[in-house]
Amino acid sequence: MFKKFWWFISYYKKEYILAILFLLLSDIVGLIPPYITGRLTDMIFEGTIDLKPFFLILAIDLLIIGIKYLFAMAWSYFIFRAADEIDYKSRDNLMTKFLGQSLKFYEEHSTGSLMGKATNDVSSISELAGRGTLSLFDSTVFPLLIIIMMMVVVDVKLTLASIIPLPILAYLVILIGDKIYVRWDKVQRAFDKINTNVLEDVEGIRIIRVFNLQKPRYKIFEQRGQNLCDRNLDVVKYQALMAPVLRIIPALTFVIAIAYGSFLISHGEISIGQLVSFTYYLNMLVWPMYAFGQYINIKQQANASMDRIQEILDYEEEIIENDGAVNIEKNPNIKLEKHSFKYPTSKDSILRDIDIEIGSGKSLGVLGKTGSGKSTLLKQLLRLYSMNTKTIYLDNQKIEKYTASSVRELIGYIPQKHMIFSKSIRDNIRFSKPDATDEEVMDAIKFADFEKDLTVFPKGLDTLCGEKGVSLSGGQKQRIAIARAFLKEPDILILDDCMSAVDGKTEKNIIHNINEHRHGKTTIIASHRISQVKDLDEIIVLNNGEIVERGTHDSLIKEGKWYSEQYKNQIARSYFDEE
Repeated sequence: MFKKFWWFISYYKKEYILAILFLLLSDIVGLIPPYITGRLTDMIFEGTIDLKPFFLILAIDLLIIGIKYLFAMAWSYFIFRAADEIDYKSRDNLMTKFLGQSLKFYEEHSTGSLMGKATNDVSSISELAGRGTLSLFDSTVFPLLIIIMMMVVVDVKLTLASIIPLPILAYLVILIGDKIYVRWDKVQRAFDKINTNVLEDVEGIRIIRVFNLQKPRYKIFEQRGQNLCDRNLDVVKYQALMAPVLRIIPALTFVIAIAYGSFLISHGEISIGQLVSFTYYLNMLVWPMYAFGQYINIKQQANASMDRIQEILDYEEEIIENDGAVNIEKNPNIKLEKHSFKYPTSKDSILRDIDIEIGSGKSLGVLGKTGSGKSTLLKQLLRLYSMNTKTIYLDNQKIEKYTASSVRELIGYIPQKHMIFSKSIRDNIRFSKPDATDEEVMDAIKFADFEKDLTVFPKGLDTLCGEKGVSLSGGQKQRIAIARAFLKEPDILILDDCMSAVDGKTEKNIIHNINEHRHGKTTIIASHRISQVKDLDEIIVLNNGEIVERGTHDSLIKEGKWYSEQYKNQIARSYFDEE
């Protein structure tokens, strides 16, 4: 177990040493009052004490108790601070891991599962760092000190006889703890599923209501909720077994102590005061018995949780940069040479032998049927998946020469599935440039032809978008995403079919703004609408991941192939739409 948590113990080593030191001092000081009480009892029975010494001994006893609680305050601060520290550190490690992963990682781990690990599992190991550490010390070192004191102050035989049941207690607690470990892992997995279920229902609430799926979705939630409840009850059953074990066995030690202690008093081997001290110590020994059960319970839950967290932390990075990778500083020429790509979960390549060259400041249009590989092609520069980096060149250098972060810094990417955060419109647009002024935000809004929409919102830029933009239309979401990318003023602007929900006039205005404001910068547009790409420097047509047509708009029209047919169909459709 210590191997699993050594990373934190070493991180918090100095504070733990202080915590254990104060805890040890507190426990040692706490052993003095029972001895004083026993001696005082004997002195009262023997009639050898006056009132003044009596009050003096009581004052000393109270002083010792006060010192004990000062030490207790110190160890409490350091130990429970450890719980908060490991809570922070664990979440920090997980979030660092989450943000650095490729998309393959998110295909293999659901959002609900990752949230469960970052909440419930982190809380479990935080509990071990705090209350678990206290329980470990109190169930090992503290009882040892008590037993030694009982032997020294009272009687060795009485001590040994009274602690006979303790090994039985230890065996039963460990046995029950093993059962808890297995079942706690099942609880966390059930929590992952219900977490995912709730997230999907909140995100898809519009579709659920449109198709009147409230009852079926509730049924699924109810089943998963019942499963989580059943798994929790499995844990509770074994935790409930701890209670009688931790009550009956300590009670048995008291029976032995009183019975055998009375026998020893009758034979003059110990005094009444010593038996009083002994029962005082025995009463102090009850808490370590509880602490041992508590520690096993906390430890097994934390073990199961740490295994789940470690599974994430040990996940091998898929995208590893070269040690000598450097930052790219300017807008580069882009070249793909015989480039092929397949997703980790795909059997066949999505892109095959792609040859493209885009000069710095030039533009490229990408068309093709649904599933032809347009979006996949646009994502190659972003390096979101592991890929062959030896067939992609920036300024005639392989892309692996440059750090992925510096390449992405040059890019403004607008995906098909835009992400709108539950913040204001202003904050959503400023996501790409947090320090942007309101003037810069308004320029980006004008670029995305979103200015007229602001008059509809009562709070303008301060209007909250809701969860994933639930209060916005599809076209509004797309234009916020376009404004966000333009605000960054990227050297390379990539639009991945991101104007499908806007009307023809708005699309025309956005395309005009791109042509007007992006001189000397690279633009790549993937679309189903030829009107968005016809003025670009070069256009390619993809089919099953291969380039089947390429050229300018005029040259492709003359060829009379798929592009030309699509153009005629779209012209005819726009004519009827206008009618």
